[in-house]
Amino acid sequence: MTKITEYGTYLEDFRAEVIEGLSSALTEHAATLSDLSYSEDDEGVWVEAIVHLPDRKDPWVRRRLIIPPQGPHKDAWLAGTIFSSALIEDLDTGRTY
Repeated sequence: MTKITEYGTYLEDFRAEVIEGLSSALTEHAATLSDLSYSEDDEGVWVEAIVHLPDRKDPWVRRRLIIPPQGPHKDAWLAGTIFSSALIEDLDTGRTY
C-alpha cells in the first residue's frame, strides 16, 4: 500500500482546507489554482500546487513535503492551513518566482 492510499482521508481533508484557505486570496490576485496533486518518493508524500497568475506566462508552482515516511506530524487541517498560508504570503509579498 502506498502512503497516498494509506493517508487518503488525510489528503482529502488537506485538499479541502487548502482550497478553502486559498479561495479569497486567489480571487484578490486574479489567480487560479489549476492543480493540487500528490506524489510519493522515499522522503514521503509531497503536495504540488500549480497557480496561474495574470502577469506570468508560466504557471507558478509550489511543492512541499506534507507526510514524511513515519507519518504526518500535524493534523490535516493544520497542515493545509500552513501550506495555504505560506502560498498566500508569497502571493502578497510578490515572491512568485
